[in-house]
Amino acid sequence: MAGSLSRWLPWRSRGRALSLLWGVLIGLAAFEGMAAWRYLHHAEQPSAMSVARPLEGFAPDAARVLEGTPNFQAAETSRSPDGRVITGLWACDGPTRFEWYFALDETVHLLEGQVNVEYQGRRFTLKPGDVATFHAHTRAVWHVPVPTKKAYTLRHPGRLVLWWRALRGVLSA
Repeated sequence: MAGSLSRWLPWRSRGRALSLLWGVLIGLAAFEGMAAWRYLHHAEQPSAMSVARPLEGFAPDAARVLEGTPNFQAAETSRSPDGRVITGLWACDGPTRFEWYFALDETVHLLEGQVNVEYQGRRFTLKPGDVATFHAHTRAVWHVPVPTKKAYTLRHPGRLVLWWRALRGVLSA
């Protein structure tokens, strides 16, 4: 690397470039060290026994219900120390059809039942064992014909990713 630097930078500039590089590396190490400290001091302790986390009912937004009377239940099972990643279980009695708004990126793993999904101009069916990912700030229509249960992971993608997706959407329109 020093040979390639000597071709492009005069002697004094090489020293400044190396100092800048070391400063960046030390800054990154400090940032990662603080993130590790925060994680170690705020993360949940490892499980020593099973813990019951029963599903609790919640009412859907009536304006989003298109058919039926959905009975939603959910339980958060874990949350990262920074709050950016959340996992849990969700269940819905069918038959019902509703519009779902994804506030965060969500990956779902269907455990029981079936869901017919309309999402971003596509239609597909989720069956037990299937996995699907939905982006933050999007909507989907879910048709749940039978009682259904899913495991989910919510992840905040970060402001830069959200801005990039919005810009990409505007440019492609």
